[in-house]
Amino acid sequence: MAQEMGLVPKGLISRYFAETQPEVRIENNISSLLHEKETPDDIKAKLLSDLIPKYQRVMQPPPPPKPFEIPPELLTEPELPLTNKSEVPLRINILAKYIGYAIPKTRKKYILPILETLKDANYTFNDKNEFEVDGKAEYRSNVVDLFTYMMKNDQRVLTPPTGFAKFYAALRHVNIPLEWIGNKRLREQLLLSDANPAFTKITPRSPEIKKWKNWTD
Repeated sequence: MAQEMGLVPKGLISRYFAETQPEVRIENNISSLLHEKETPDDIKAKLLSDLIPKYQRVMQPPPPPKPFEIPPELLTEPELPLTNKSEVPLRINILAKYIGYAIPKTRKKYILPILETLKDANYTFNDKNEFEVDGKAEYRSNVVDLFTYMMKNDQRVLTPPTGFAKFYAALRHVNIPLEWIGNKRLREQLLLSDANPAFTKITPRSPEIKKWKNWTD
């Protein structure tokens, strides 16, 4: 193939490409039409009215290249879709999951209702997982320790964890249902305190709580 193409004179190739250019081809057609003697003038005029505008369009220089422009939508930050509250991992949900690892599986379903009930009464837990009453933290208390003591019916654990006095008072204050609590001794204490308010003097703000060392199931 290369040898066959090499036999074609370069001048012929150049002339071929020159004649196939649109402007040259149209110009030749116009010239031939003007010198055509057998074609009636009215047909010539009609053909010329079609060829001349084409020739003018071909001979016009190409428009300058349009500079690249960044689309306006790419320059503005897209608005993030609104996320449903149920999809947002709220701190209270994280706490519930965290507590769930430490208590019996049968009690996990009560964690979130208890946390939400306490929160509605302004009982919360801070970033250190300490129990807070009206924004004031119970120093060195821990949400897992408090819930573990409340949910586990472990007869060996007789002494409440740090901060349980305020936590116990909060449970009484918000009227947590007894069936939500797994610690049998704690349920009995709450039941007796409801039946006889004089049984315990604990209030939501009292600093002390009785240790139930002599209780038996």
